Amino acid sequence: MRTTTVHRIVLPVAALAMAATGCTTTGTDDAAAKGQAATEVCGGFAEEPRAASALDAIAGKGVRLTSDRSEPDRVVSELREAARTPQSGKQRMAGIPFCTLEAAEDGKNVLTVTVREALAVPGGDASKDLVTAYSTGRLATSSDLFASIYFTCRLPAPAHEIVLDAELERADENEADHAGIRDEQIILANAAARHVADELGCTGTGLAAGVPAKARP
Repeated sequence: MRTTTVHRIVLPVAALAMAATGCTTTGTDDAAAKGQAATEVCGGFAEEPRAASALDAIAGKGVRLTSDRSEPDRVVSELREAARTPQSGKQRMAGIPFCTLEAAEDGKNVLTVTVREALAVPGGDASKDLVTAYSTGRLATSSDLFASIYFTCRLPAPAHEIVLDAELERADENEADHAGIRDEQIILANAAARHVADELGCTGTGLAAGVPAKARP
């Protein structure tokens, strides 16, 4: 009688342990599935292999990302309106968060890409010793934590030609500093600029396809 009773008690306990183990595994899988891959975030602007590789190099290989604070649709809508606003009514446009990325697992900030209308292309002489210049758009530079591309967007009437600035800022807490980080940043800024330009229907952008080359001194 005692042996039978023990078996009846032990077996349910073992079953509960197996069930608990199964729940733990499922929870781990759910955590791993949280977020998006580099090719999917912010409308898929980094879906091309070289851009996805650049984002992996900055965020971490295979790191899942969240982009909850991004507004890619608002970027396109407000820039389209800016192209219809008479020049006399122009004001400096605040940067709109086209893509703000965080690591899904721990919430660490990775980078932010903003796109805005610029009233003019700045002169590049003042900072030329601190940045690396690239051949894309009208002015493209990358430094240790920042990249910027100014480019022209021509739209049909009643809109008019505007100058846009795509800016990438890498978070201070992102520790992806390595040889080639400036190249990775400009590749992503260029991919974002091309994505927005395509959505707007811009012509005459001068944006490089793929990987922008370093500009000759």
